Amino acid sequence: MHKTSFKKSLLVAALSLTMANMATAANVPADANLAKKQELVWNVSANPATLDPQKMEGDVEGYFARQLFEMLVTSDEKGHILPGAATSWQHSDDFKTWTFFLRPNAKWSNGDAVTAHDFVYAWQRLADPNTASPYASYLDFLKLENADKVLEGKAKVDELGVEAKDDHTLVLHLTESVPYVDKLVEHYVLSPVHKSVVEKFGDAWTKPGNLVGNGAFKLDSMVVNEKAVLVRNPHYWDNDKTVLEKVTLLPIESAATDVARYRAGDEDVTGKELPIELFAKLKKGL
Repeated sequence: MHKTSFKKSLLVAALSLTMANMATAANVPADANLAKKQELVWNVSANPATLDPQKMEGDVEGYFARQLFEMLVTSDEKGHILPGAATSWQHSDDFKTWTFFLRPNAKWSNGDAVTAHDFVYAWQRLADPNTASPYASYLDFLKLENADKVLEGKAKVDELGVEAKDDHTLVLHLTESVPYVDKLVEHYVLSPVHKSVVEKFGDAWTKPGNLVGNGAFKLDSMVVNEKAVLVRNPHYWDNDKTVLEKVTLLPIESAATDVARYRAGDEDVTGKELPIELFAKLKKGL
């Protein structure tokens, strides 16, 4: 993983918005010369405030969310919307009703099936005033029925305009026409969560050994101010195309320390806030 050509491409990638989805499953050309040791060390520049998607805010949390969880849709490096947990979707003529069809083979990292009910639970949890989510208003922005009332505590969470028609069909009911819902549902706060795990462990459900996700990776260990280690999730529906075996995320804030570790071969991806003068210097030296 420390060959110059590979590091150069990663250094450039570290400064782009595509980093959020970098570690997830990918289509690798048949003639690609892959390193024997498929591990990535990535400096995300800070500790995540939480690994609970309904309580997340900020880029760092987003990096973690997109490895540990999978939303209804995802996107490529050009911003094109692609299937995620949902294989397809459709909308009514007035764009007020959206239906997402989930993958029947999607599983949580503990082997349980991912269902539309998991999304309903997560979104209701996001709207619940007791969750105190910094992004709860996103549901109102999405124009889900009764979102404003639920957020204000004037309606019950089960009155929110999202329903599981069956295990693999999620239906959204909106108050207004929103023709770009398929783009909005990529936000990490709309990640599904495993209800029984959340209820069993409470606030501790995001700790290593407890956290169950539906993404390409699962949480192996985490030491605040040191590192978080993610390992390949064997139950992920697209696991056959997951190339990396392990991703280590570092919380290094200092640009000088970040660059020193990079030049020493101790990390593969520098922090996104790398000063442009340091970037130019490193690029010249590669």
